[in-house]
Amino acid sequence: MKERSILISMINEENVNQAIFEYADEKYGKRSKELFQRYVNEFPDKDEELPDEKWRNNFLAWLFFEKVLPETGMTIADEFAKNTPDLTPEMKENVLRMKNIIRSRFIVISKKDLFLKIKDMNGKEVYKVKLHAATPISPNAVLTGRIHPFGDHYSFAGVFLVSTSPFILDPDILMSAYENDGLKKIESIQLRQSSSLQSILNKYPAHWIDWMCKHYGLKERLKKEKIQRIEHNIVNDLPQIVLKLPEKSREALAFCIKQGGFVKYGQLKEYDDDMDFFWKEGKPLSTIGMLRQKGLMVVGKMAFGDRQFKVAFIPVEIREGLRSVLKVNEG
Repeated sequence: MKERSILISMINEENVNQAIFEYADEKYGKRSKELFQRYVNEFPDKDEELPDEKWRNNFLAWLFFEKVLPETGMTIADEFAKNTPDLTPEMKENVLRMKNIIRSRFIVISKKDLFLKIKDMNGKEVYKVKLHAATPISPNAVLTGRIHPFGDHYSFAGVFLVSTSPFILDPDILMSAYENDGLKKIESIQLRQSSSLQSILNKYPAHWIDWMCKHYGLKERLKKEKIQRIEHNIVNDLPQIVLKLPEKSREALAFCIKQGGFVKYGQLKEYDDDMDFFWKEGKPLSTIGMLRQKGLMVVGKMAFGDRQFKVAFIPVEIREGLRSVLKVNEG
């Protein structure tokens, strides 16, 4: 039996598909022709006109992630999860959910880094989907393909087709463009190493201040009073606020504190920041988004030499408190 090239302890979102492919090759490689002949007519996308290699990859993705094999009563991905005991519980759950495929045509609402917001053109549901690599896709593009849940977002299953239509102007695209512009302005706030929470909150739009007050249960009327109370609440209740945070959010705070209280934004690429201009009640908060909504972290611009960089920044008046609560020292 040949050894799989991906170490189980290192399986993550980026390489889990390859690990499943290697498992399938190890167990079913000698039967590949038999499996193809037996199941090709069941393949829902068998009539898609794609280059041979892409068609083959799409078929294999369907065979591994969607097709329940009669002899096992499981998909090959399910088998992989069952027979790979060293998978983390979270990764095992993600693999088992891969068979919950959504097949449709989607319109791209917005794009941020590797994340797309796409809307099902049939059912109208909106999904956050992570790309495997940088791809030149822009809003208003139409994607035909399959997605499956993975953690707090979705991933594409196999390849997808991209087309554009100048005749589609979805209102969600217009709203998303407006939101992106508003968020970009907030993330362009100029920061100094000693910027205080009050000076930052003064530059926030009124609805962000109102929602922070709602979160902290504050009742003040005037924006100035609201900002003063938000600051007082954060500074005085900092230990309780921090201890209620998810572990990943505390990790991000600790990382920033170790660097002196601010880092170039790209250094936090391991932490999700799905932040909206309009905060959607009930929506699960991302790792960095949660910190931003609580006033513990700010995203803005700072000068390094003669250049401006996007940074993640912890307001100066809570740095010492965070250092104590998180038990970290500057690096």
